[in-house]
Amino acid sequence: MAEKSSSERGHEQPSNHPGEKDVIQHAEEQKASDGNLDKELDNAVKDLKNQLADKQKEADSYKNSMLRALADFENYKKRTQKDFFEVRNNAIAGVLESLLPILDNFELGLAAAHQHGSDKIVDGFKMIFASFKNLLAAHGVQEIFPLNGKFDMHFHECVGRVMDNTKENDTVISVDRKGYKLNDKLLRPAVVTVSYHEE
Repeated sequence: MAEKSSSERGHEQPSNHPGEKDVIQHAEEQKASDGNLDKELDNAVKDLKNQLADKQKEADSYKNSMLRALADFENYKKRTQKDFFEVRNNAIAGVLESLLPILDNFELGLAAAHQHGSDKIVDGFKMIFASFKNLLAAHGVQEIFPLNGKFDMHFHECVGRVMDNTKENDTVISVDRKGYKLNDKLLRPAVVTVSYHEE
């Protein structure tokens, strides 16, 4: 095949292979495109992180609200339970307090039966009196009989003072009427006489 002349070579179509300039331009375009893609990815990641932080705050807010609601409910339950027991104890205390004079009369009747009655009457009174006291004790009623103990203004009512240098000041030297309490609630104070020193 004959070799082409220089004039023929001058009219040849440009080659389809990219030149150095095209390669550089393509690389720069690719680099710019990659840079844009990186920015978009960074923005997308930041956006997702912000959304996640917002959702976390929202979840924390719901959690705190739920914990507050649970605490309020527990407090409400405790208050309701306390109120219920208080109302119940007050109702029981009222009934038991009204029975105390009957208990006093039984005790007086038992003392009279000892002096003037037969053994059968005394035994009958003893049985009724013991049953009555056991019934009250089963409901938490406790007797207050502070003879020779220290005067306590929370549970005793002083109706007299007697000088007695052989005892400490404010010692209960006689109990004129027994007192009673329901658990820690005072139903009736013990009526007492206390000692004092000559000074």
